[in-house]
Amino acid sequence: MTTKSNPSEDLKHIRQMMEASSKFLSLSGLSGIAVGSFALAGAAIAYFIILKGGTVKYNEFIQVVNYGQNDHLRSGMLLNALFVLSGALLSSWYLCYRNSKKRNQKFWTPSAQKMVWSLFSVLSVGGAFCLLLVYHGYFKLVAASMLLFYGLALLNASKYSMQNISALAYTQMSLGLLATFFHNYGLLLWTLGFGVVHIIYGVAMYFKYDRKA
Repeated sequence: MTTKSNPSEDLKHIRQMMEASSKFLSLSGLSGIAVGSFALAGAAIAYFIILKGGTVKYNEFIQVVNYGQNDHLRSGMLLNALFVLSGALLSSWYLCYRNSKKRNQKFWTPSAQKMVWSLFSVLSVGGAFCLLLVYHGYFKLVAASMLLFYGLALLNASKYSMQNISALAYTQMSLGLLATFFHNYGLLLWTLGFGVVHIIYGVAMYFKYDRKA
């Protein structure tokens, strides 16, 4: 005895399969937590070591590096940014790869390649722009530019992800606009965007997607 199939359910199932085949499925909530943790570590290094626990005020630091009066502060911030970037990228890659193995899914799929390209095509331009800002002495706009370009990169890559990263993208861009207006709070807003918001997003995604795997 055969059961009759429901055409609407069949179409829904086919649509879901087609959507899944064009999306990157292995994005891990833990990767968001890792990125946020590295950002908080970088912010702590910037505040407690480079800015000497607040002895050097952020707005004073901006003035100092803008006028080239203290190159070691500029170098310290750049090295710190490199530490955060490399740690965030490596941990995200590993956790997403581990998530794909846990789900018995292929990791480096065409949709994953498209997502990575969409993300880094914008991030590379943003990184070059931030370096040019540093070169020309517009250091006060670096934090805002990082948030803005990162938000744009996430928005560009969101069409290849099952998870709702567009909400994260708009949050980062909003914080970037605030940092553009409130120069003296650039480090605080950067910490909020790359650190706190990432961790909150990562925890939400972990409970929504990762635990079901």
